[in-house]
Amino acid sequence: MNWLLDNIFVTFGDQLFRQVIGIPMGTDCAPFLANLFLYSYEYKWIDAQKKKNNWYTLNYFRSCRRYIDDLLMINNADKMIKYMTDIYPKELILVPDDTDGNSCPFLDLQVTITDSIISTSIYDKRDSFNFPIVNFPDLSGNIPQKSSYGVFIGEAVRYARACSYFEDFKLKTLSLVHKLKKQSFLPQHLKKNWLKFINAHILLVQKYGCQVIFLYENWM
Repeated sequence: MNWLLDNIFVTFGDQLFRQVIGIPMGTDCAPFLANLFLYSYEYKWIDAQKKKNNWYTLNYFRSCRRYIDDLLMINNADKMIKYMTDIYPKELILVPDDTDGNSCPFLDLQVTITDSIISTSIYDKRDSFNFPIVNFPDLSGNIPQKSSYGVFIGEAVRYARACSYFEDFKLKTLSLVHKLKKQSFLPQHLKKNWLKFINAHILLVQKYGCQVIFLYENWM
């Protein structure tokens, strides 16, 4: 591991640089090293609280979850803000999300609590950008069409898994269809693949009721 961390090189033009702070994103080892690094500090802090019988404080961390460097705190009563400098080293700067405590983004989800009910929808920070994002296939080019329409089904599955309510699912789906139509996707083929999606994932979309089947009528 020491050899791996001390021998990370990056080329830029005709120059070669050695990275001496952190590890580059995208390398195979990066997620594992990040998890091990953070876990070692978390384990040390939790173990210290257990030895002190500080179960009152630990109880506030029972529903906390971390995905690499993203933390989700549930019913934490801002205890993480109080103890984060005790848990993690000073080199690691934690930035709490500026929310009201009832709604926050976590990875690609928007998590919302309303009347003690937790719901989720799609969160994509690219939606806040004031310039167009180039993504998804463009059928005006010379690319396979069958696999390109499969992208539409894949996104529909992702939306259905993430969106608790039909209105959120509908909004994301119609936005996707609008973008795909501008990239030479044909409405009749989108409808065909939409019905294929419904038939293959009926258990996933049944929470939305029958209205989900005829959503294609909004883009034909």
